[in-house]
Amino acid sequence: MDLFRSMKAFVLTVKTGSFASASISLNTSPQMVAKYILFLETQLGLKLLNRTTRSQNLTEFGKQYYERCVSILGEVEATSMLAQQFLDKPSGTLRISAPFTFGNFTLVPLISSFMKCYPQISVDIQLSDRYVDLIKDGFDIAFRIGDLSDSGLIARKLNPHQLIFAASPDYLAQYGVPLIPDDLKKHQCLIYQYVNQNKKDHVWPFMINGEIVNIPISGTFQSNQTSALVIAAIEGLGITMLPESMLQEPIKQKKLFPILQKFLPPAKPLNMLYTADRQQPPKLKAFIEFVLNAIS
Repeated sequence: MDLFRSMKAFVLTVKTGSFASASISLNTSPQMVAKYILFLETQLGLKLLNRTTRSQNLTEFGKQYYERCVSILGEVEATSMLAQQFLDKPSGTLRISAPFTFGNFTLVPLISSFMKCYPQISVDIQLSDRYVDLIKDGFDIAFRIGDLSDSGLIARKLNPHQLIFAASPDYLAQYGVPLIPDDLKKHQCLIYQYVNQNKKDHVWPFMINGEIVNIPISGTFQSNQTSALVIAAIEGLGITMLPESMLQEPIKQKKLFPILQKFLPPAKPLNMLYTADRQQPPKLKAFIEFVLNAIS
């Protein structure tokens, strides 16, 4: 027989004054309430109640035991409420994996706004262009650019990842504005080293007559950090190809000028991935809803 339910039956019997009244609160019969109390007395080896046909009174031991039961049941209820508060209120640490460029220029500003709305949530964001295993590597959520394999994860589509081309007004004034992709052969192009690592020849994708065409490019400046490429472009070292979200601000400030807009490559899919868990933690649920409202 359940010890806690028996203790609850005992406390309710004392408070209400009868088995019948206690049975209503417990949604059971008076006979079952009597069995609960008998179970306690048998376990303890002492009587809790002196029962007569008209009344029942606590024994000396029963009074002390009653006080302890009230305290214990109160602690159990408080613990349950604490668990419910944890389930209802988004809190804890959220581990996120995202690609370098998207993470730095789109996701981190978004996370900043998110954390102001949910101050009880801590964020651990790991930026890497490699694919991570959410379960094995201990991530709550991951962002991926490009086509997805069938991983068994839930994928939520976000605004596509669009690459654009840009250069500084000073560079274009000195070397001219390329009008078609082939014109890049006469220009300095700023190369993202990570993508073409261990490759001597570099190409950029363009949409020409409805088809994707890779145009060979070259340049004297390359880096594995996209932020370095933005600075190099602003300083007039050449033409850059980077995500639109990354170049929006310098273009708005007229530090860079978009070019070859008629030949932009197709936007790549951007997805937010997480495990298919019915008991989704509030911290994750809140973050998913926040991101979908912001960039989907």
